[in-house]
Amino acid sequence: MDFQVVPIVTAGCNAYLVKGRRVALVDTLVPRAFGRIVKVLNENGLSVGDVEYVLITHGHFDHVGNAARIKELSGAVVVAGAADVPVIEGSEPVPPMSDLSAVGRLLGKLPDSWTRWYQKSDPVPVDRKVRGGDSIDELGLEVVGLPGHTPGGVAFYDREGRRAFIGDLVSCLFGRCGMPTLSASRSLEEIRASQELLAGLGLDTAYPGHGRTIGPDASRVIGEFVRGRKSRA
Repeated sequence: MDFQVVPIVTAGCNAYLVKGRRVALVDTLVPRAFGRIVKVLNENGLSVGDVEYVLITHGHFDHVGNAARIKELSGAVVVAGAADVPVIEGSEPVPPMSDLSAVGRLLGKLPDSWTRWYQKSDPVPVDRKVRGGDSIDELGLEVVGLPGHTPGGVAFYDREGRRAFIGDLVSCLFGRCGMPTLSASRSLEEIRASQELLAGLGLDTAYPGHGRTIGPDASRVIGEFVRGRKSRA
């Protein structure tokens, strides 16, 4: 399906406005960045009330931070990976820091209440709980399962346009591919498998949760990053 992608960029994270026959937001930034979303919508002749879909790549606070507010104002359909839904809806707490990095091990020594406080966002009901292989026909997007950073991480894939919204599975800070934040990740093995999946999709453009858009020939670029990490390991 033909649509335009408008990045909504902040210092810490990216969201994306999808403009076509339908209006969607991919991820929603941290709560204090709500004004940035409104500004980009207005610059494109839209308001929050025009948003029809909110697509969540994974359940971390910097991606779901404004989902509840946007749903309240617009009635948008919220879509997220099934395994992340309990955290997004608030029926399960934010997971503790992981031990995959020294930073995570250090933060893991702090009280859980502190970790959950700084990652806090308002819970939001998820209307569609998706898994890899599902599709969002109204937007012309396929769902690709990308576990590892979170259990229910997903990409939203435009096969015809050879582009995908990939969440945090590969960052592109300072123009270089990188890993997701390991202190907030669940499984290195799953991360690597998910990255290899992205490398095999034939993407020309990948829209990451952090950093610059990856492309052209995004899957090749991601594949080189994956092979480089393997060789260093």
